[in-house]
Amino acid sequence: VLVNCRDRSMRLDMVSPDHLSIGEFSANYLIEQGHRAILTLICLRRKTLQSRLDGVREAFAEHHIEFDDERHLVTTAGFGSAEAREAIAAYFASRPRDRYPTAILAAGDFMAVGALEALEELGLAVPGDVSIMTMDGFNLAEIHDVPLTSVNVPRDELGQEAMRLLQQRLLRPDSPAANRRPGISPRA
Repeated sequence: VLVNCRDRSMRLDMVSPDHLSIGEFSANYLIEQGHRAILTLICLRRKTLQSRLDGVREAFAEHHIEFDDERHLVTTAGFGSAEAREAIAAYFASRPRDRYPTAILAAGDFMAVGALEALEELGLAVPGDVSIMTMDGFNLAEIHDVPLTSVNVPRDELGQEAMRLLQQRLLRPDSPAANRRPGISPRA
């Protein structure tokens, strides 16, 4: 079967995390823990991650904290730990110690690993000096012996919902397209 992707009238079922909510939830969590100097570490090559950044900005606004790109944002060209480590090292080198962030909100797990490595190289303790939180899934404490908080993106539920929608589509091919966004939760 060939599908004409230019046919805008064709509607397909979709299951996806709510990326805006992931960003907002993550930043709110750190703010509620008392952090105000939060650095967001993100690669903006994907629209989904721009949505996460929009959510972070919304959380800052809700708490009447000005989001200043120079103070609160580091972007990388990719999602790897090496790029993140270099970006965080450069960011911290450009600031006096009294202007360091108290938390880093990494867009993904590998980026969080890179941030952790950079902080360790700088002699900073995690979470003593700087906390790190990742907006994407597994608990990095399983890799590093450091307690990190992560947002649990419900991959199993996403897969189950996708299978359910596929089964429903096979049974009722003419039914309206569905758009599902399962919830998120923190994991320390």
